[in-house]
Formats: sequence, C-alpha cells, structure tokens
Amino acid sequence: MKLKKGTALLLSLLTACAAASSMPSLTGSAAKLLTAEFETTNDSFTGRGGASVQWTSDQAYQGECSLFVSERTAVWHGASRDAASLLTSGNTYALSAAVYQESGEPVEMKFSLQFTDSSGTDYSQIALETVESGKWTVLSNPAYEVPADATDFSIYVETTESLTDFYVDSVTVNGAPASIKKGDANGDLAVDSADAVYLAKYLTCQEAEIEPGADLDGDELVTAADLSLLKNLILFPPAKPQTEIIGDWDNYQEKASGNDLKALQGSLVRLGNTARIREKIAKAQRGEKVTIGYIGGSITEGGSSTSPDKSFVSISGNYFKNTFGSGNNVSFVNAGKAGTSSVVGNMRVDNDIFAKGCDIIFIEFAVNDQGSDRFQKSYEALVKKCLMQENEPAVALITLCQKDYSGNEDWMKKVGDNYDLPVISGRNALKSGGVNWDAQYGSGDNIHPGNGGHQMIADWIGYYYRQALRSENASDAYTIPDKEVFGAEYANNHLVDFSKLQNFNAGSWTRGGDGSYNYSKNGNTPMTFTIEGKGVLLLFKSNSSGMGAVNVSANGKTNKVSSNLQWTWGGQDGDVGYYQPNSEKLEISISSADGGTFVLYGIAVIS
Repeated sequence: MKLKKGTALLLSLLTACAAASSMPSLTGSAAKLLTAEFETTNDSFTGRGGASVQWTSDQAYQGECSLFVSERTAVWHGASRDAASLLTSGNTYALSAAVYQESGEPVEMKFSLQFTDSSGTDYSQIALETVESGKWTVLSNPAYEVPADATDFSIYVETTESLTDFYVDSVTVNGAPASIKKGDANGDLAVDSADAVYLAKYLTCQEAEIEPGADLDGDELVTAADLSLLKNLILFPPAKPQTEIIGDWDNYQEKASGNDLKALQGSLVRLGNTARIREKIAKAQRGEKVTIGYIGGSITEGGSSTSPDKSFVSISGNYFKNTFGSGNNVSFVNAGKAGTSSVVGNMRVDNDIFAKGCDIIFIEFAVNDQGSDRFQKSYEALVKKCLMQENEPAVALITLCQKDYSGNEDWMKKVGDNYDLPVISGRNALKSGGVNWDAQYGSGDNIHPGNGGHQMIADWIGYYYRQALRSENASDAYTIPDKEVFGAEYANNHLVDFSKLQNFNAGSWTRGGDGSYNYSKNGNTPMTFTIEGKGVLLLFKSNSSGMGAVNVSANGKTNKVSSNLQWTWGGQDGDVGYYQPNSEKLEISISSADGGTFVLYGIAVIS
C-alpha cells in the first residue's frame, strides 16, 4: 500500500507539473554549443587579419594547452571562429573566453562579434576586461543578445590598443541550439541518463526549464510518456554502423617535433564531424574495399613533384593503405587536372570520382579558384554533391596557398564551417611552422610545392586521420545541413554526351577530333537541344586572348558566356549557361555572340 500511495503521489505531481508543460515553456537555453579547449587542435579558430594562431602547451587556463596568437600588426588582429552554426539573431547566449598575456603591463582585451546586417559588416562587443600581465582573465557575458536581423557571425578575441601576443583558452558558448536533438532534455547536446534524471526533476517541478528535445512524442507537451520514451531510447539506442577503430590513437605520440610539429598542428584549422571518416577507416581495417579520391588542380595532379610517387596523393594514399588497410583493399584515384577550378570539378566529379566509388574525397581548389560568385557557388555545389552520394563518403577540404599566403581559404572555410567538414590549411601550417617556401616547400615558382612540399601536405592529411581517431574527437552520425552559404543550386548536375541530348542539332557547330564542338566563323545557325531540368552548365576551352563568347537562350531569356578568361592557359573552364529555380522542359539554343572561337567540350544538365 505504501508503494501504491507513493506511486499515486508521484503521478499526481507529474500530472500537476506536466499540465503546464506545453511547448512555449520549452526555452532551449542551456545547450553547450561550443567548448573550445585547444587540447588537440585549433578547434576551428583561425588568425584574424594578419595574426597567426598556434595550438601550444606553453600556457593553459584549463587542461594542458591553449591557443597562441602572434604576428599582430593591428589591434583587431586576433583569433577568430565562424559562429554561423552556433548563433541565431535576436537570441541571448552566455559566452566566455579565458585570455592571458605577458607583455609586462596591463592590456585591455575584448571578446567581440562580427556580423552582417542590412547596412553591411558590423561589430559588437561581447565582453571587455583589463588583463594583468602573467594572469589568466575570463572575458565573460552571461546574457549577450545577438543583434536582430544579423547573419554571418564570427566570434573573435582582440585588444583595444596593445599589439602584444596573447593566449586564448576555454572558449564557451551556451544557449539555444539551432537544431533540436530528440532526447536532449538538459541541453548538453548528448542523449544519456543525465537527460532522464533532468526530465524526471522537471516533471516533479524540481527544474523550471527544459529543452525542446524532451518532447519525444511530438505532441508539444512534456509528460511522463516522454520520460518513458527517453528511458527506452537510452536503454535500446538505434543500431549504428560498426565503427570500431583498431589501435590506441588516444596515446599516439607524433614523431615530428619543434617547428615540424607546429606545422602539423597548425594545418588542421578545422576537424569537423568525424563520423564518416571513422567509419571509412574502420571499413578499411575490417578488410573491406576502400577507395580514396582526390580532385583539384595541378598541385593535386602532382605538379612540380619529380615523379608521381612523390606527389601528396601517392604519399598520403599509401599512408592510409599501409596504416589502415589489409592486403590490397585500399586504392586511390588522382583526379587532379592542371589549370582547372571547382567550376570544372563540379561537372567532372561524376565521371572522375563517383564512378570510381570513392569512400573518402579530398577537394583542393584554393589556388585555382577566385572569389567571385561563379566559383563560390560551384565550390559549394561540388562539396554538397560529394556529401549527397549514396555511399556517404567522408569529405575533406584542402586549402593550399601561394608563396605570399594568398588563396581562397577564407571563403572556402565558410563552406567547411557550414557543412562541419575538416579544413586542412596550407597557409596556417606554413605560418605556424615557420616554413621557408624556397628551401623547404616550393618548387621554384610561387604556386607549386616541390617534393618537400608534397611530403608536407601528405603529412598534414595523416595528422588529420590521427586526430579524427582520438576518442575525444568521435562524433555522432553526420547529417547534411539544409543551410547553404553561397548557394548549391548547381549540385545536381550531370554531364550529358552530345549524342544523348534530346532533339540535338549541331547547327553551324563542327565536331572536333576530341569530341568537342567548335564554332569558328562558319555561320551562325545555333546548336539546339531539349532538356528536362532547371538549366545547363557549359564546359569549354578558355584562354585570356583569342577566345569568343556565346549566347545561351531558353524560355525567351538569353545569357552571354565568355571563354576569354584568365588563369586556364588554354585549358578547361565552365560557366552557367542558363538556370531557373524550377524544373521543366527547356528548349536550349547556343549561338555565337561575337563571331570568335568557342570550343564546347560538354553540356551539364542541372536537375
């Protein structure tokens, strides 16, 4: 009877408290959105402005390591991290960062937010403190409200007057998560017994707030039924693919030391979600077939290495094979093509990577791409297209640079941040390790690595594998985000052989020996064909002089595409011929716009 009375009392408490537990009370304010401790990586922080950031064990606020920020030539130069996936405009968050400096005098330091609104780029102060020399200080704001109607967030640490070097540690962001994780009742972004305890306390009025993830049955109420479902979820979790890793990677000791170790550590500016790469490594260790694909420009192709076996593709491919493979179950594909950009890569990846069944895909276009919309949309489309493949490949971004550290890493990293992917940075590795381009990395020009540089890139890839295998870096299953950065509307494109285009008529265009179609002042009857889709991409020969332009027409609209472009040296390039957001039957015609030479290699249909 005592048990029954106790049960009845508990049920009455549950009923009384749950009666008010409707969705509007689910505040979702306690989630730990970021805890950057810099124990094994830069935790996706990069240098802001001309600053260099380096993971180091010289100082630490908590644990054994922190982030060292140096080479600052302006007060706003510091340590920065993209926060677009963490923050939402108008919401309130608790943010903090521990800082340390040893200039010998007090320094005013600031934790700040950069964002974009209707007026352009703007900045906001999160916290400001005077930091004594030789003493850790926490920059903290327990209730920071993100500006309304703001986007493109990044958090960063800077100074107000001093140009001193400094250290950053224990950066945290707590608040409402951008997405709801079913079963996460206490806001730690995990689902375990602690959530069941918290949910039980909430139902008995011992906790006033609860996360929206506590509503497991989706009825917009949190009741005892949700507690029952949560317990069942914890006791009988959904089956996951077997991803057991062989080997003790938690205690692996890097063989590099000094500046070589600093270059390794600096190379991994973003580790990303590790679920897919861990599954592919486990697959290789089980003896199953694994294929690694590399797509990029001349550096990926092996440019300026003295032989194919000296290229970073061969070295890193063999490292994976010898470290994780069993017999001959690991192979790799080099789809590098000199002079090409991600615009071309987005069209040829089907035949050059997907058709080979690649399980791991490295994308390298940071030197060949440029900063315009044509490249940014193509790059993001290529990345998303790779992620969308049925075999769920692990995708990693390699962002190399020229001798002066220029390249396209800054905007490419935004894609990595959005899709939670690893970013292997040549710029940060070279700067962190104090690498001499001419003596250690380069081949004699200002773009291509020599044998030493290719070995370094392969070493950075190996370091990425090893960090992904540490237990503390294990991730839950990967989900492709719906949000896009620049736009991935060209992701669903496929090159179609001219002979398979519906109602194809070459018009005044003539077939070349390599299968291309050429227009060269031989009349102007347009090439015509019919597609079912949203538009077409053109793959063509490009050069900075002597090349012509075409008009691409569909649905009464005409778009001009020029093949007189720089940086391809007579190689392949591409552009959007026509695009509309909805798919339908389209009558396409392509005619000369200026009478100049135009060599059309292929048509990619956007579906």
